[in-house]
Parts: sequence; C-alpha cells; structure tokens
Amino acid sequence: MKFKSLLFTALISTSALAAEPKEDLNAPIPPGVFLGGGGVGPDAFGYTGTDSNTGTCSTQFVDITATGTNVVSGDDSGAPVTLGAPFNLYGTIYTDVALATNGYIATDVTDTGPDLSNDCPLPAAPSTGGGARIYPLHDDLISDVFYQFFPVCPRPSDNFPGQDVGCHVVQWANTTHFGDATVFTFEAILYDQSWEIAFIQGAGNPEEGSGSTTGIQNDGATDGLTYACNTASSVPAATAQCFTHPAPEQSLFPPRSVPVNNNIALMILAGLFGLIGLSLFRRKAAL
Repeated sequence: MKFKSLLFTALISTSALAAEPKEDLNAPIPPGVFLGGGGVGPDAFGYTGTDSNTGTCSTQFVDITATGTNVVSGDDSGAPVTLGAPFNLYGTIYTDVALATNGYIATDVTDTGPDLSNDCPLPAAPSTGGGARIYPLHDDLISDVFYQFFPVCPRPSDNFPGQDVGCHVVQWANTTHFGDATVFTFEAILYDQSWEIAFIQGAGNPEEGSGSTTGIQNDGATDGLTYACNTASSVPAATAQCFTHPAPEQSLFPPRSVPVNNNIALMILAGLFGLIGLSLFRRKAAL
C-alpha cells in the first residue's frame, strides 16, 4: 500500500501543472497576422487589402532613381527583369517578371507593355498580354521604370515589422499621363518571404485614380482583388495600399516549443517515478 500511495501522491502533485494544455507541435503554422482594421478581400486565394488610412500600411517611399536599374522607359513599353530573389504571387513562385511603363508588373516576361487600357474591376482579362498582374496604377502612362532588390528592405514589413525581410522595389519615375504634362511618381514594393505587396503613391498625379486600376490578379484572370477602379480621389498623393499574402514563408514565424510548465511537470513526475523504482529495488534486495 505504501508504494501505491506514493505513486498516487506523485500523480496528484503534478496534475495541476500537467493539466495545462500542451501545444500541438504538429499543428499547421498560421498565416501572417493581418494588422489591418479594414479594407478589401479576401479574394478566393486569400489575399486581403488595406490602406494607409488604417494606420497599418506605411506610406514610406523608397526612392531608387539614383541607385536602381532603369529597366524600361517611354510610352507603351515593357521589358523583362530577373528578380533579386524569388517572389510568390497567388501561390506560384516567379523569378522573372516584365515591367511596363503603363503602371503594371506582369509575370508574362514576353509582355512588351502595350496594354494601355486599364481593366477593372479585377479579375479582368488584360486587353493585351497575359500572366498574373500587379497593378499599382494601370493607365496610359509615359514613364521611366526602375528596379532594385534590397536584402533588408528600407521600408519595414507591415505584417512582420521585427523581421529583416528583403524587398523588390519597382518605381515609376518622371511619369505623365498620355496627353498631360504633369509629372508624378509611384512605386510597388514586393516583399521577400512575407510576399506582401505595397503600393506607394507619390505626389503630382492629377487624376488620383479617376481613370486607373489599382489591385492584383492571378494568371488566367480568374481571381483578383481590386482596391480602386476608375474612381476619383481613390489613390491620392502620399497614400499607400497594401496586400497581404495568406501564407508567408514559415521561417518568419517564431519557433514553437512545449510550454515551460509542462516541461517542469514531466521532470517532477519522472523524478518521483525514479524514487519509487529505487524504493522497490531496495525492498526486494532486503528480502
């Protein structure tokens, strides 16, 4: 009876600690926390969108005109560029994209940029060309388009501000609407690992969205998310529009472990069972 009582006491002494739910280490890692207080989406894939009005989408502009590569310039023009790191868009990894002076990025690297007629709401089959599309400001534009990859992005991630993630910056500089001489600038920032997309609208755009499309869509134009579609004052200067990917890379999540209290409970229980075993051994030896 003495040993049964000792065993019962050991089990009771650890029950309070061991009763704490043990974390399931095999549970799926959740997607990045979406910090927005409103916005658009989700679309069928799971993208959600917000803007700088929520305070969770930074308007920090990264000017690369002095450091980036001028990939393409002119009217209705486009050219391919190899990305500094792979980028995930709608679940597909891309290493090369085409940059178009008409305010969009296409995953179809053969796209030479002639698509001047913006289509919306998204998804919408492009007037010309194909591939998945990223539309910071799709319109009939004349522009110089720059590209630069940063191993650590100068504009921190909105969803993972404590992580040093890289980013691709595509900037449309010295931009004018066809038939208008007013110069303005804007950019798209594509984040490595978190796969976030941010559009930053610079100063000077006289239309502010009245004749353009801002949003994203997949290859095949079967899924997409529209932020702005031919709406006056929808993308004014010094604003930002952000799109959150539903499944960032798992390396961005902090390591998971068994709660400390559970570890302590198991150690106490193991020690008590060891004492019981030693007592049984000594009793047998004495007999």
